[in-house]
Amino acid sequence: MTEILFQPLGNPLAASRPLEKIADIDSRLSRTHYFDGRLLTAEDLERDQVYLDERLREAGKVIGEGVAAGLELSFDFYSGILTLTPGSGITRLGRIVQLDETLTVNVTDSALISQLNGGKYRQFNRGLYAVVLNYTEVATDLAEIFPTDLVSKRGADYASVTEAVQLGLVPLPLPLSQQDDLHSRASLIRTLQDNELVDSLIPGDSLPLGILAIRDDTPLWLDSELLRHPTRQHNDTRAQREDLFRQYRQLFNDVMDYRRSATLSQNFAASEYFSLMPASGPMPKACVDAERGVQSFFPDHFNVHVAPVRMAEVDLLIRESLHLPPLDLNSKDVVDVMVLVPLTNNRFGQYATQLERRTELPERRLKSTDPLRLSLYPRPAPHEIDTDADTWREIFAVSEQENIVYVRRPARAAETRVSGIVIADGFSDPVGSPPVDDYVPPVDIDGPGYDDGEAFLNYFNLWSVVEYRQPKGEREFEAYQKLTENYGRKAETVQWILLLLIRISPWFDPILWRTLLLSAEREMLDKVSSELFANDDGHPYNTGKILYGLLKDAGADDALMEDVKQLTEKVTPV
Repeated sequence: MTEILFQPLGNPLAASRPLEKIADIDSRLSRTHYFDGRLLTAEDLERDQVYLDERLREAGKVIGEGVAAGLELSFDFYSGILTLTPGSGITRLGRIVQLDETLTVNVTDSALISQLNGGKYRQFNRGLYAVVLNYTEVATDLAEIFPTDLVSKRGADYASVTEAVQLGLVPLPLPLSQQDDLHSRASLIRTLQDNELVDSLIPGDSLPLGILAIRDDTPLWLDSELLRHPTRQHNDTRAQREDLFRQYRQLFNDVMDYRRSATLSQNFAASEYFSLMPASGPMPKACVDAERGVQSFFPDHFNVHVAPVRMAEVDLLIRESLHLPPLDLNSKDVVDVMVLVPLTNNRFGQYATQLERRTELPERRLKSTDPLRLSLYPRPAPHEIDTDADTWREIFAVSEQENIVYVRRPARAAETRVSGIVIADGFSDPVGSPPVDDYVPPVDIDGPGYDDGEAFLNYFNLWSVVEYRQPKGEREFEAYQKLTENYGRKAETVQWILLLLIRISPWFDPILWRTLLLSAEREMLDKVSSELFANDDGHPYNTGKILYGLLKDAGADDALMEDVKQLTEKVTPV
C-alpha cells in the first residue's frame, strides 16, 4: 500500500525559506548529519549530546516526576546531621537523579556551607526551606587547546564533565509560624496542596524531598513527606490526594506520639491540628464511644457512623476512597463519614452475628436500617438509644489496631434511589411502580437524577419516621397531616424536624406534632433546636420548661400551653 504523505514543515512553496521561519523547530532536538569529508567542530558534537540528553528527559517525563526508590530523608537534631539514603528519582523536567551511597550533611557547620557556596550563606535566615536533590555537572581533568590559526596561542580547558548530585536548600516564601511544629506542619498541608508554589520556586532539575524549618540559625523540625511524592504525572489529581493521605498519616502519628509523651488525652477534635484531611485515614479509638453513640473527632455537622470491618478489607476501602474530595474542616458542607473498627475474620463473624440478630422493633427508640452501622453524634444522645452496648464494648476491646480508620462515604444509588438506565432505541420509557400506601416517591421529570433535596427526602422523610413517633390523639394526628401536606417535600424543614424528633423525649409525644407544626409555621424550628441543644441536658423537666417558653413566645393556643404545662409538672425536677 502506498503511503500518503504531507509536507512536514509547512507549505511546499516555502521550501526555499529558512526552516525556522516556516515551522517551530526545537534546536535541542536536532542532530548532526554525518558524511565522509565533512569537517566536524565542537558545536556539531555538542549538538548530538544535547539531542541525546533531551531524548532521555522525554523518557523521564513519560515515567513521571517524583521519587522512584529510596531517598529517605532524616535529621538528627542533636548532631545537626541531615541524612539521605541511596535511591533514585526523576525531576520535573525529566532528569534522572541517582544517589548510590548515603549522603550526610551537617546543617550546623556554617564554615563548610559558606565555603561550598562561595562565601554566601554564613548563616540561615529564619524561615522554611525545601530540601532538594540537585543534578549538577562538575568539570574534571585538563586538555590542551591547540591553535587553529597562526594568531592563536596554545591554551587549556577542562577535558570532561562528570554528572553528580548534591543536596541543597531552597528558601520558600512562606512565613514560619509561631506555633509548634505539629500545627505549623498541619497548616502547610493546605498551603502546598496545589503544587503551584513548588513548581515556581524549585528548579526543574531538582527533586524536592521535604521541608526544613530554621530559626535563629538552628533547625527546628523536618517534615519528610511535605513536597515529597512517588513518581507520577504532573498535576495528577488522584496522586495529589494520595500525597495528602501520606502527609496526614505521618503527621497524625506524630500527634499521637506527642500526646502520649505529654500524657495528654487521646480524645481530641481533629480541628485542634488539621483543617484539611484526606478522604480516609487513621483516627484515635478514644474519640468514639459506641456505647453512648458519641464521637468527638469530627465537626458537629458531619454525619458519622461506625461499623466493624474485616481487617483484610481496610486497605481496599482506603484506596477506593482516595478518589473522593478531601475533608475540609473549615467548610460547613454536610459530609458522610464511616468509622471502621478492624477485626479479624473470626471475630467479625462473631460480632456481626450478634448485631444482626432479630430485635423487637417496638423496643427500639430509633429506626436502624443496617444493624452493623451505628450513628454517632457530637454530644450525648438526649435519651437512651439501643446501641447493643455490650457488643460494641467488646468490638472495641478486641480490635487489635491501635487506631481505627475513617473513610468518606460517596453518595450511592442504593441510598439515594438515583440510578442510570440504558433504554434501547425504539422503546418507550418504563412505567413507574404503583404508589405504596400514601407515599409516592418523586418522579424524575427534569433530568436523569434528583437534586440533593430530593435525594435526602427519598431516604429520610416524615412518612418513614411517623411509625416510630405516632401521633397521640386526634389533635396530634391532624397536626401531623397538616405538617406533611405543607412541609413534607421541603428538605431543609424536614431536616430540622428530624433533628427535633431525636432531641425531644418521647415523654412529650402527646404534644409533639402540634409543637412541630407551630414551629414550622412560625419559621422557628432552628431556634427551637438551638435552644434545646444549648440549654438542655436531656431531662424531660428542662425540655418542658424550654418548650413552654418558646411556644408562649410563638403565640400557641391555650390548649397546647396547658398540655405542655401538665406534662412538665408530672416530671420530678432535676
